[in-house]
Amino acid sequence: MRELNDVLWSTHTRAEFAGLAAKGAVVVVPIASTEQHGLHLPVDTDCRTVEYVARRAAQMAEDFPVLVAPLIPYGMSPHHLQYGGTISLHVETIIKLLRDICESLIGDGFERILILSGHGGNAQTIGAAAQEMKYTLNREIRACCWFDLIPETWQQVPEGPSKNIGHSGEAETSAIMALAPELVRRDSLMLVEGITDDPARGTPAKGERILSDAVDALLRLLREMHAAPGHDAPGIEMAEEK
Repeated sequence: MRELNDVLWSTHTRAEFAGLAAKGAVVVVPIASTEQHGLHLPVDTDCRTVEYVARRAAQMAEDFPVLVAPLIPYGMSPHHLQYGGTISLHVETIIKLLRDICESLIGDGFERILILSGHGGNAQTIGAAAQEMKYTLNREIRACCWFDLIPETWQQVPEGPSKNIGHSGEAETSAIMALAPELVRRDSLMLVEGITDDPARGTPAKGERILSDAVDALLRLLREMHAAPGHDAPGIEMAEEK
């Protein structure tokens, strides 16, 4: 397994990026949200899960290079603004931000970029941004939420009625119990307005399974992207100059 510093964009010097780009490195751009997660989880829950999954998968990619860019901690969360602690961006802000980032990465020679979200509210926005940039920038640019990579896990792990990541319920509570148990307010594990299902069903073991499956699934996707053409792939055409 690679050392963490080997896969973090932020720890490299300017002289090292050209060599990584020449090897076809995949760059993961994590984006999440800062938003309420009930009475028991911190507002950076989505940041913690996506950063862990991205970094761990990058470390496990021993046969090809992966870099994890600095996390974007804000996302599309207007539906949580009525609760305390939520910071939300406009859709157009996210799209412009991602384009600026991707253009910078391409300027450094990188051709394979994955925008990886830890927040379901970002899904449509990052999907549209990635699709447009793939064709206008002529690079292998994709986007997804990490929890959408493990549909089978949601049929096997949750014991409650929710068969997806939910919001601050069984699954997300389990993930934070595994990653940062000291941040879970165990005296407030209750189903309240603004969350989807009962967090009291969460356990560290469930969280470990969910995160492990996500890391494995992401590693497969990254390997697929590394093997794909970085530009001039079938179906990719440069936009005509105007």
